[in-house]
Amino acid sequence: MEETAQALARARREATALDAFPGPLPADLTQAYAIQQRVLAAAGPAGGWKVAMIPPPVRSQFKVDRIAGPILTSTIQRSESAKADFVASVYEGGFSALEAEFAFVMGRDLNPADAPYDDATIAASVASLHAAVEIASSPISSMFTLGPLAMVGDFGGNAGAIVGPAFADWREGPLERLVSRTSVDGVVVGEGSAAKVPGGPLAALSYLAHHLAALGVGLAVGDVVLTGMTTGVHPVKPGSRAVVEFPGVAEIRIDVQAIAGRR
Repeated sequence: MEETAQALARARREATALDAFPGPLPADLTQAYAIQQRVLAAAGPAGGWKVAMIPPPVRSQFKVDRIAGPILTSTIQRSESAKADFVASVYEGGFSALEAEFAFVMGRDLNPADAPYDDATIAASVASLHAAVEIASSPISSMFTLGPLAMVGDFGGNAGAIVGPAFADWREGPLERLVSRTSVDGVVVGEGSAAKVPGGPLAALSYLAHHLAALGVGLAVGDVVLTGMTTGVHPVKPGSRAVVEFPGVAEIRIDVQAIAGRR
């Protein structure tokens, strides 16, 4: 596991594309998260976490239906402007995509010693819900087809987060009213809403909080939590131009570029 984690950390640091997972695939999620924690120790710190659903065809192999990965503090971009331009840096030659998401910003700490948390505690821990985009990218070109074990080891395939304006009164009314739409190179490639996240964004946060608590890790004030894709996983490459819209709230315009590696 240590050699695999070092290889993943090096590929991320140097922006080196990999044709395959750099070592044997983790035997299970426990081993995959152990690799993830080693990579994070080399690359951190984390300023938040992403949550994603395990695809239905392989979900029965696991005891959970979601996975999680850290978001490095250095890769989080923010703007409260209704219209804003961003750059998404991705691993050229690796796997790269953009995902329209709803992101929480934490307003209270969740101490792992206090787990399990009830629904009221989870809801009260949230400061705000934001229009957001996950920059999903990995140095491993086959990441998306290798499955959850490989994805977990490499940060859940995360390369950053864009956090836009907050939604007012998001706790009131149906989730379907929180709408999202993604266009890539002038073509609409997906539409959705917060209702696309199974159980809603708070269910994703509850999963994450309990998952982290089992690892002895807490969520802290200011942490960003990406709750899961709502319009699909949309492949991009350096030179792509995307627009992620949350009508009436945010228009997030994104230029995709290659990550500049460092030795």
